[in-house]
Amino acid sequence: MTNKPGKPKSKRTPVRLRHKIEKASAAKQRKQRKLAKSNPEWRSRLKKDPGIPNLFPYKDRILQDIEEKKRIKEEELLKRREEVKQRNSSVVVSDGNAEAPIEYNDEEILYDEDMEEDEPAVSENPMSALLASARARAAAYEEASEVEEDLDEDDVEAGGVMVEHTETFAMPSGPFNPDSSRRAFDKIFKSVLERADVILYVLDARDPNATRSREIERQIRAADKGDKRLILILNKIDLVPPPVLKSWLTHLRRSLPTLPLRASTPAPNAKTFDHKALTVKATSETLLRALKTYSQGTHRKGTTTVGVIGYPNVGKSSVINALTSRLSRSASQSSTACPTGAEAGITTSLREVKLDNRLKLLDTPGIVFPNSDAPTPSSKRMSPARLTLLSALPPKAISDPVPAINLLLSRLSSSPARFSSLLSTYDIPPLVAATNGDMTTDFLVQVARKRGRLGKGGIPNMESAAMAVLSDWRDGRIHGWVEAPVEKQEAKNEIVEGWAEEFKLEGLWGDDAAEEAAANDDEMKE
Repeated sequence: MTNKPGKPKSKRTPVRLRHKIEKASAAKQRKQRKLAKSNPEWRSRLKKDPGIPNLFPYKDRILQDIEEKKRIKEEELLKRREEVKQRNSSVVVSDGNAEAPIEYNDEEILYDEDMEEDEPAVSENPMSALLASARARAAAYEEASEVEEDLDEDDVEAGGVMVEHTETFAMPSGPFNPDSSRRAFDKIFKSVLERADVILYVLDARDPNATRSREIERQIRAADKGDKRLILILNKIDLVPPPVLKSWLTHLRRSLPTLPLRASTPAPNAKTFDHKALTVKATSETLLRALKTYSQGTHRKGTTTVGVIGYPNVGKSSVINALTSRLSRSASQSSTACPTGAEAGITTSLREVKLDNRLKLLDTPGIVFPNSDAPTPSSKRMSPARLTLLSALPPKAISDPVPAINLLLSRLSSSPARFSSLLSTYDIPPLVAATNGDMTTDFLVQVARKRGRLGKGGIPNMESAAMAVLSDWRDGRIHGWVEAPVEKQEAKNEIVEGWAEEFKLEGLWGDDAAEEAAANDDEMKE
């Protein structure tokens, strides 16, 4: 046996070296995770399907098989459609009269074919069996509808609210179309004006005049020989400071009775103001008490119908939900009569909500009313940028959000405090204006970097950043409001005083507002 030239080196790794490698690997992974968190570039966590590798030798064959399966499936579907068409065209009733052809969709065709395989044949004619199956399903659907109506009636008797859809409203999609909004105004508003005895005009407290139409107010006052009652509801009061709210109430009450309202709780991370006694509970109870006082007046007979109108996303459905929640005995029984959401266009039908035997509410879709104060007919149509800033358009209908951001910056730049609050919200440095004085581009670029709204190669996505800013503005994360106009002291309107007396609105919002709301808590729930 020959001797080896040297002792072979062992392949065993020392424990000290193995632990050293593990520590170095863990440190490297921690560093990579830390760098990934600080990197503003957007990375999706969803792993994409790599597909079939190009080096796979049978890739072409697999792709051909996939296409062949698709083709066979489409041919089978077309064949089934042709068979159903032939059946419909050849149907003859036993007495010699021809049946009208019936249209079915693909799901009904597949369902009926499966039923024919499972169930025994009831007739030699396959089409008669198909018609019998359709009639049986129609009868079952009518029975289910009757059961649902009975359940709804039981809910009303148990103390719930009755909700009924009376008219359907199609929200226009795509870019804003003033003509479609005008047609919606003619249809929905006229229907509400005919049925309602009292109309609540909901305004946004951040910009009441922008969500107000004097032409609509004149039509309401002139309707039914002046017997209609109109009340302005200043909603979202928690998004404006108390001095601004007080000045707007003083300004609006010179022309119409006005009530402040907090219809819902604020969005997460919203920057709100404390109005002490003006809580969600106190404001909604005061409004409901005023409506009940009017409906129970000596001059009123029958049920009083209250219509709720306003621009999209001003909180009309939230106002109704706040009123219905005051009728519940406990928090667990609180009902949501109308669906709500942060985006515009949630309400798509004219909805009737019955509170009790004397009071009914009408929830309407948001309508962009014409601006009668404009000097020319063309300027009566509000620009898409202003509508976007009012959150009156759903995100799908916003074709270009950048002009709305430009309008927002121009408004906030008039107040150094609000503009600095905007910069601190996104933690960005002072903006650099371009040669033409435009700061919108620099603002959106910095917001895109902070929020990770970057495209390929790290290019800032301006539209995505603008939509993020509009979402923050809509939810109240950005401070911004319009100051009330300063006017000379005028005498109170006699009509306003008379209507306020009918609703018992005088003295409800003084220093003792909280005590009055608490004292009448039990009265509201009776």
